[in-house]
Amino acid sequence: MWKSEGIFLPKDMHELQSQLKAIVYTMNSKSKLADIMSTPVGQYLDGHPFFALALLVFGAMATVPVGLFLTFAIVTFVTACVGCVFLQGFLLSLGGIVLLCVLCGLAIIAFAVSAIFSAFYITASNVLDYYYSHRSAYMKQNIIGSHPRCESDASSCPNPGFQKQKGQ
Repeated sequence: MWKSEGIFLPKDMHELQSQLKAIVYTMNSKSKLADIMSTPVGQYLDGHPFFALALLVFGAMATVPVGLFLTFAIVTFVTACVGCVFLQGFLLSLGGIVLLCVLCGLAIIAFAVSAIFSAFYITASNVLDYYYSHRSAYMKQNIIGSHPRCESDASSCPNPGFQKQKGQ
């Protein structure tokens, strides 16, 4: 078991954590991402992760309706070139209204999905913190209980991890 910031992690979790840190470092070192993050919008999104997640979910969900609308616009433009100018204006107006309604609905859904993800993250984080705080207290109690001199003299304790904890 690895000890990382007071929490005992399995070896696989420690390796996964180091891989994720490497991915985040790689993404932050890309020049295009750094250029975007240096703008006021990038700094705002960096400071407001819930809104950034909502924007990401909205963007991902909005690509299909926007693509369908652009296809619809091209088809109506071809139809207008054939001679249906009035029909094109009516259909593009109708399509624009439908697109506006769909995007408003997607924005609401994106915020709901982001709220659910955020609630799940907060809940899982609190549950894990609660679990590991009780686990470390239980392990410390077992170490002290099995070696009574650990409490009075941490240097004579057979567990080197306890010496670090005792010194903190």
